[in-house]
Amino acid sequence: MKALDLGLTGKARIWQDEPLCFPGDYRPVLYPIVDEKIETILDNTKPGSLFLREVMMEILAPLGARFLYGCLGAIFEPNNSGKLILKVSISTELERQLNTSLASSLDLVRVGINEEYASSVADGAKLKLQETGISNIFGSGDISFRSGAFGEIGSSRAFFRDIAYAVIEVMVRDKAQSDDTKSPLRKVLEQSW
Repeated sequence: MKALDLGLTGKARIWQDEPLCFPGDYRPVLYPIVDEKIETILDNTKPGSLFLREVMMEILAPLGARFLYGCLGAIFEPNNSGKLILKVSISTELERQLNTSLASSLDLVRVGINEEYASSVADGAKLKLQETGISNIFGSGDISFRSGAFGEIGSSRAFFRDIAYAVIEVMVRDKAQSDDTKSPLRKVLEQSW
């Protein structure tokens, strides 16, 4: 896990190809799945240049008297199906509480991606995947968003869309040219490189 200081008490943590566990908590940030949004992004494709890849980002971004919080993780599992499939696993709103999140002192943070944020996660991931050549880097396989956490106060649909975009960007950053001016979380991504 890489911890980042975003200035003025903003913080981020990025996990890449390692266990997706918060410090001091041995349990992965996974949750029971009650529903799933599934969408085919690319048909009739060959294997791409990515192997198994797993990324999770947690971000606390103060905005004056309020703050934004979100944690989102995805795994890419290549296969020979000939399709690139995007899956967003949906949790309930009452999953276990996280006491070691970046926002624990400000918000009640729970594990999961609830129904409110699932469509935004899919929209953010698709936004990045629609950029020239990005879907072909993945090729045939499944991109599954199945780890994450949300705050009762600090989370929003727009912020989860931005985090999903950034998670996909981190997955392909060593294979694709990145235009940081388009990235909603440019400062986080700049520091992670």
